[in-house]
Order: sequence, then structure tokens, then C-alpha cells
Amino acid sequence: MPLFRYQAIDTTGNNITGTMIAPDEPALESKLKDIGCWLVDASADRPAPMVDKAARSQRGWLSWWGGVRRREVIDFCTLMAFQTKVGVPLVQALEVAGMECENPRFQEVLVGVRRHLEGGLLFWEALEKYPRAFTPHFIAVVRAGEQSSNLPETFRDMKAHLEWVEQMIGDVRQASLYPLIVLTVVSGFVLFLFTNIIPKFSALLASVKVPLPLLTVIIFGVSDLIIKTWWMWLPVMVFLTLGVQIGRRVSKNFARTTDRAKLNLPILGELNQMLAVSRFAQNLAILYRSGLPILQALNLCRGLVGNVVVEDAVVQVEEGVKAGSTISEAIRRQPVFPAMLLRMVIMGETTGNLDSALQNVSDYYNQVIPRRLKKIFTILEPALIVFLVFTVGAVALSIFLPILSLMDHIK
Repeated sequence: MPLFRYQAIDTTGNNITGTMIAPDEPALESKLKDIGCWLVDASADRPAPMVDKAARSQRGWLSWWGGVRRREVIDFCTLMAFQTKVGVPLVQALEVAGMECENPRFQEVLVGVRRHLEGGLLFWEALEKYPRAFTPHFIAVVRAGEQSSNLPETFRDMKAHLEWVEQMIGDVRQASLYPLIVLTVVSGFVLFLFTNIIPKFSALLASVKVPLPLLTVIIFGVSDLIIKTWWMWLPVMVFLTLGVQIGRRVSKNFARTTDRAKLNLPILGELNQMLAVSRFAQNLAILYRSGLPILQALNLCRGLVGNVVVEDAVVQVEEGVKAGSTISEAIRRQPVFPAMLLRMVIMGETTGNLDSALQNVSDYYNQVIPRRLKKIFTILEPALIVFLVFTVGAVALSIFLPILSLMDHIK
């Protein structure tokens, strides 16, 4: 495709010049209209530059061996928000971001994005070439910000969102560290009891032919089962874990069933619902504030909530809005959404600040969810200790009761 050198006028009336790849001049005019500019003059300059083989191989290597860390994307958003706010052109801003980046993989990605920009692609089109570095959500928000000429606010929103995700993961790791250590120690101790201690007492009691109480029979039976089948437990656990993940990707119905089960769990069900609703409110607020129409924003939110049941509800909300309902009316018909979300959406529709209302919902859950997580893990710690005491006590009784019976026979 040819590379056009164009002159256009933006929404503020300023003259802008640049280059862009397009099949012909009408396609160029359509692309410029998408970003809020009107074509004045255009001329075909030269064939579009090709990205060199080294860059292509680097992108292939990146796609095979994973993307970049979330913290690097946060730093990228911070730097880009500042540069775009003060008016630095995107090409120069990307060059500075690449110089500041310490990860050679992400640095190569930014070099590739800059080359695509120089070749005439839009910013979001250039980001789309690197799906392992930039998620569909990130690209959609940047696309909306570019079309609405509001990239600084877009980068600030994405930075805040990614920082919340990073903090949430950090809180979960910190809160789960001690319970995981206790669980590992308890599991190792119980395995040692059932595979080394109990079999010795079982052989001793069997040799003296003492009648065994029911508790002793159960404990010894569990010990024999663990000794005979220990080699298959690890493969079974790995198979189940991988099977669930593969099943969720292959079958939508299987994913829907597992996600519905997550929402119905006794303690974690409400937490899973909060997480899904928080993601929905946060992403919809960012997309809507970036300038996307509400239907397009709802469509992009489908795959961003992390729960198929809630995604189905989002689809129904989108269909309801298409049919002429207000957002609040469409949300009211979906029982998976809590009453607080409905009240805030009604308030946002009434005042004309839907994005602020959705952001308030997200901010509320962003404060409640970490406290709920810490509360769950706080309950889990004594529960593990009680389980350890119960297990050790049951094993001790199963051994002590036959000994008492043996002593009675001796007397």
C-alpha cells in the first residue's frame, strides 16, 4: 500500500501534517475522520517501509516466550501520560519510553511500535501488532482515547487500573503466604504420620490380635490407601487442573458451569461476584470515559470480567440497550448484578455522569475486596491449625485405644 503525506485540520482548527498508509485517498480520509481530523491535501509519497527481519524475529520470539511484566506497562503508561499531556508527539514519546525501558524485550516492542507509527499506522493499530505485550482491553482503551483525542487521560486511567490489579495480586500473595506455609507443613506432617508411624503400630497391633475400635480401623484403612495409591495422586491433581483449564477453553458450557459453581461457593462465592462486578464497572467506566459509545463499550466488556456467567449478563444488557432500554433497566433484569450497581447506574443516568457513577462502584469494591480477602485468610489460619490438632488427636486415639484394650486383656 502507498504511503500518503497529508495535511489535515483537527477538531480545534489547527493544521496538522503527517504520513499514513492507506489503499487510496478515500480510505486515508476515512482513517483521519476516525481520529477527528479532516483531510485538506494528500499526496502519495513512497511505498510503506517494511519492518526489518530482526524486528520480526524479535516479535516472534516475544510471542512464543511470553509478554512483559505488568509493572513495566504501568511505568510505560506513567511516562506516556506525562509526555502526551505536555504535547510531545507520539513517535518521540515512544522513543523516550524505549530509552527509559530496562527490559530488552519490551524495548524491542516499543521500537516496533514506533516504526509502525512512522509507517503510517494509528497508535492502537501499532499496539495491536504486539498482543503478548498489550492486552485487548489496553488496545481498546487506547483506541477510544486516540479517537477522542484524549490519550493523556486514557494513559492515566490505565495506569490506575493496572496499579489496582498489581496491588490486589500483591495483597493476595501476602495474605496467603502464611496459610500456604502452614498448609504445606500440615500436609507433610500428616503424610509422614500415615506412611511411617501408623503402619508400624498397625503391624504391632495385628501381631497381638487385639480387637480394634472403629476409629482405629478407619485410620489404618486410610493409611493403607495412601501407601498403596500415593503414586497416582500427583498425576491426578495435575490432570484435573489442566483438564479444567482446557475444558474452559474448549467448551463454553463447561466454563459457564464452573463459573456458576464459583459464584455459589459458601464463602468465596460473594467474593468472586464482587471481583467480576468490579472489573465490569471499572472497564466500562474507562471505555465510556474514553469516548466510546455505550454499545461498543459494553461489547468490549464481554471478555474483561473474568466470569462467563457475568459475561452472559453483560451480553443481555447490551441486547437490552440495543432494543431501546436504558442501561439501568437492562441491568435490573440481570440478577447477577448487585443492587448497589443498579442504584449507582440510575444516579449516573439521571445526572449524566455515568462514568463517574461506575467508577464509584469500582472504587467501593476496590476497597472492600482486599479487606474481604484478608478476612478470609485470617479465618483460614486457625482453621488449618484446628485441622492439624484434629488429625493428630484422631491418630493418637486410634493408637491409644487398642493399647488400653490390650492392657485390659493382660490384666
